[in-house]
Amino acid sequence: MKPIIVIGSGHAGITLTRELRLLDKEIPIILITQDDGSAYYKPNLSKAISMGKSANDLVMKDVEQIKAEQNIFIKTHTKVTAIDAIEHSVTVDDGVSVERILYKDLVLATGASPFELPIKGDAKDQIISVNTLNDYRQFRDTINKQERVLIIGAGFVGIEFASDLFSSGYHVDVVDMEEWPLKRSLPEKLGLSIVESFTSDKVNWHFGVAVTSVDHHNDSIEVTLSSGKKLQVDVVLSAVGIRPNSELAKAAGVNINRGIVVDNVLRTNIENIYAIGDCAEISGHTLPFIAPATFAAKALAKTLLGSTTVLNIPNLAVAVKIPTCTTVVCPALSLEGSWKVEGESPDYVARFINEQGEMSGFALTGKSINQKAPLLKECIAPVFA
Repeated sequence: MKPIIVIGSGHAGITLTRELRLLDKEIPIILITQDDGSAYYKPNLSKAISMGKSANDLVMKDVEQIKAEQNIFIKTHTKVTAIDAIEHSVTVDDGVSVERILYKDLVLATGASPFELPIKGDAKDQIISVNTLNDYRQFRDTINKQERVLIIGAGFVGIEFASDLFSSGYHVDVVDMEEWPLKRSLPEKLGLSIVESFTSDKVNWHFGVAVTSVDHHNDSIEVTLSSGKKLQVDVVLSAVGIRPNSELAKAAGVNINRGIVVDNVLRTNIENIYAIGDCAEISGHTLPFIAPATFAAKALAKTLLGSTTVLNIPNLAVAVKIPTCTTVVCPALSLEGSWKVEGESPDYVARFINEQGEMSGFALTGKSINQKAPLLKECIAPVFA
């Protein structure tokens, strides 16, 4: 029997293989990954410094444990170089040999990679992004015995790293082209509450500007902003977002837009090829959070085993890891609409009202986070056509 092949060992890939094995004890499954196959909880990367955790501490299960528990075959440190959609095969290279493996169904769980910014300067290659466990290992080693970290981006990842580093005693500069943090997910009043919660002068905010160059300067790094201002720091961390890894799929003839385009059962335009997780785009949206990938894995496992299941994701609230200003966000898929804000700083309730007059998202800060449950019921659930 030809196996189901899953490419990628991130949360989406590992969860899918687990769900498949729960439903079918016999079907052959092959997981192919470019890293060592360790399972870890990715959201922990942005709070691990203050927790005193090394990269190894964050590993929940190593590859041998996963193999034993799921009874699957895992090819580690292996790159898929080509997909043959006609022959239903993938070509893989583990650095020692190249082989071709046939599949029954192929699932792309290739994840996403950090955006590369058009930054100049002789130190631009030293800009770090933390998107994987190995990235975190490098970042932790780099900031050891350093004091000043500049973060590019004040979205979810950037703001959580700012909080983590601040609470660990680092001096932090945050640079973002928008006027307040998390602008795509919450309104100005709530964003300013987050800023005001960092009362120490060890956190400086630079809004409405971009980083134009990163250069060596004596024993430090000099960062130049679009305003002309120059900052002396030790480490530069980029947290400006991720882009789906879709090159492999595109080369195989799979439709690509922002990500790998799938329908509401996570099927691409090519028979027997599916996509899940950060690399997938459904109804024009990518869903770069843990919970949607979990729901997608459960639905896709049923589909792959013969019971076609439409993806149904309920409203989900994301806790932003900022101890100084507790924040919960239920992101609206579409930004067409306006915010309705109630309360006083720091205890705000913000509802996002779409063009049809319905609440399609919300954000809460401070003591107002206790309203999460009723607002989740009030909010309309996303529908994927």
